[in-house]
Amino acid sequence: MLTTITDFLHQRVYGKQYQDLFEQISNTITGEYIEDMYSYIEKNGTPPSFEEIMHKVKALSTELTMRAEWIRENYKEGKGYRSIKLTTGCKRIIKKAVEEYMRQAKSVHAIKSQRDVMLLEMAI
Repeated sequence: MLTTITDFLHQRVYGKQYQDLFEQISNTITGEYIEDMYSYIEKNGTPPSFEEIMHKVKALSTELTMRAEWIRENYKEGKGYRSIKLTTGCKRIIKKAVEEYMRQAKSVHAIKSQRDVMLLEMAI
């Protein structure tokens, strides 16, 4: 599949297409990380700790940065030079992905806190 994507991108060397492709890749990877968090909750019955979430955020950011570098290098090969707009767009997409993961993590912890309060009130 990578060869077909590369062939497509070599035929059309536009920064916007590279940025759109990276955004799709980013959404897929972020979705996998969020799904992993919910699988963890299902398996352990409790959300991951703050430290585990921060570890996952760092891993997500690193993985997306590596993918962005790959996208930027493919763009450079096709055009012969780098694109500041593409770099800025990739950084914006990475920031958005990390914020989405953190938003999901916060909502999971908020639900757990509400459930704990309700259980405590029922016990009293």
